[in-house]
Amino acid sequence: MRSIPTMTGIVLSACFAVAPVHADVHGRPPAATQHPHAPKVTPPPTPRLNPIAAKISAKPQLDARITTLLPKDMTLNQASQGFKNQGQFIAALHVSRNLGCDCFKQLQTDMTQKNMSLGQAIQDVNKTANATTEAHRGETEADADLKAATTSTSTNPTKKKATHGGDR
Repeated sequence: MRSIPTMTGIVLSACFAVAPVHADVHGRPPAATQHPHAPKVTPPPTPRLNPIAAKISAKPQLDARITTLLPKDMTLNQASQGFKNQGQFIAALHVSRNLGCDCFKQLQTDMTQKNMSLGQAIQDVNKTANATTEAHRGETEADADLKAATTSTSTNPTKKKATHGGDR
């Protein structure tokens, strides 16, 4: 009679000893290592780029050029926020640099929140500047930046040199 309780004890001990192994084999961690109250670790969210910043970032040469024009305390995403297109944004950056003032934020506010043209925004930040000339200059520089970025990615560096008829 003594052997039945002993046998039951041995069987129960074996069941408890095998349970964590059984759980591990079936893809679940053993009960002893589960931490139901442990905080879940999630990676920090990556900031989503606005369409203008995304287009510029996709072209490394343009990105490098524009980054040199940005105010020191602004990212490309922050600086391009609210502008209608790349040209308008880049022209405002050039105008800010050409005027030699720390006025990009004001130009951005005037153009994106007050719906002013580049010329009107220039007049607002610098009453003595020739707004028409400065706007044209900034727009021309922006066009050149965009054109350089487009042609540098589409040129074929392996073009063969043309040979002349008399060369042998």
